[in-house]
Amino acid sequence: MSEQERARPQALVFPDEAFRARPPVAGPPRPFHLPAMATFDLACGVTAYLVEQHALPIVSMDLSFAGGAAADPVGKEGLASVCMAMLTEGTRELDKLAYTERLADTASSIGGYASDDSVGLTLSSLGKHLASTFALFADTLRAPGFRRSDFERLVKRRIEGVRQAKGSPASVAGRIADAVLYGPAHPYGAVVTEASLAAITLEDCEAFARTWLVPGRARLFVVGDLTEAQVRACFEARELAGWAGAPPQPPALAEPRTMAGRIFFVDLPGATQSTVSYLQHGPPRTAPDYFATAMLGAVLGGGFTSRLNMNLREAKGYSYGARGQFSYTRAYGALTASAPVAGDATVLSILEIDREIKRLAGGTADHAVTGDELEREKLGAVLGLPGRFATAQAALGQYRGLVYYGLPLDYFASYVERVRAVSVGDVTASAVRHLRPADAVYVVVGSGDTPQRLANSPSLRDALGELAARGDVGAGGLVELDSDGRPISH
Repeated sequence: MSEQERARPQALVFPDEAFRARPPVAGPPRPFHLPAMATFDLACGVTAYLVEQHALPIVSMDLSFAGGAAADPVGKEGLASVCMAMLTEGTRELDKLAYTERLADTASSIGGYASDDSVGLTLSSLGKHLASTFALFADTLRAPGFRRSDFERLVKRRIEGVRQAKGSPASVAGRIADAVLYGPAHPYGAVVTEASLAAITLEDCEAFARTWLVPGRARLFVVGDLTEAQVRACFEARELAGWAGAPPQPPALAEPRTMAGRIFFVDLPGATQSTVSYLQHGPPRTAPDYFATAMLGAVLGGGFTSRLNMNLREAKGYSYGARGQFSYTRAYGALTASAPVAGDATVLSILEIDREIKRLAGGTADHAVTGDELEREKLGAVLGLPGRFATAQAALGQYRGLVYYGLPLDYFASYVERVRAVSVGDVTASAVRHLRPADAVYVVVGSGDTPQRLANSPSLRDALGELAARGDVGAGGLVELDSDGRPISH
């Protein structure tokens, strides 16, 4: 062999060609020891949940309050989110730039958030900088700057964000899906619009902070290099002296009233893709068959090898990816499935999603979840458990979820055993019980003029009308909405 031939990279040769077709075999799950959680009440009235992790000098905190978007006044949707964002625009002492620089000096972070039924402040810091970072955290909570110039800039940016969101099928579908599923009059169905953001005032945010950011019924989640005594010392410091009060009871939630109709269409002229979403109500997070339902959702749409993705992406080539899952709020559960699809395959994609869900819902042996599918998802859930506690923030989120849903704090101690105990029969029964395609609705966002891959190649709007009129995916008809989820009359 010449020097040139010896220098040339040689192809790998496998004596057993079948080796290439065999996927690697996962090893057995290794023992995983969950961190323990301590619970105690602080003098100010906050209930604390602490997970001590002393391997790294890092502390994460999440101080959660009642309230949230469900308490936003009608016509001022977005209030909770705007007001929590305003907290980190600076304090009375520090403007936005000085506030940001103070955090950057210690590589710390403080953030505000608002969900459907809670709001909160988060903190992340190295242990050696906790005292200074917590002092700024307390100032953020008790003495926010609430400068009018910051408020006007933030609101204008959010209004522009809403306008930009109206140009994307996926963003429009995300904005209006809850309005369709829960009904526009339900707190969970509220849609944040340019008008609702413009109606919010700085005085609204000041009143919001006084009303909701008080210690009564608040919950503190702490994970990291900290002891109970240190947590108590933080909240007994002078920065929080005199902090007291309890928030009002959040408004009672009315029963969801899904909008009347079967297919809800938003016309987005010029869009080359469509977004198709399947929506139905589902069991609550505390349902006895949660683990079977979780495996069902994983098989249906949880990952790349799920049935929806294998159909719409791999078999049909309609989409780059389709997903579906059961999701939960404190009070409700829902099953959602969605996919961005080629515009001319929109109606065909709806039919395929409908077919996959009806097959599982039928409970027949030829379409039921198979043993291989179930074992794949069970193994993924078990092997993925340690990753859910890999960082302080991740562990904090897991324990915060337990408290949010009212689950026992030792929930994860039996998690692996309960996952492994799920049988094919359990998942089949869950599918029959919880998959309700006859009660589901579809949200479709795309260009109404796009021809479809059908024999007579009608436009998307016409094809959806025909599909709804025939009742192929259920009765209820076609309803056209604008990008804020309001019905359009023609």
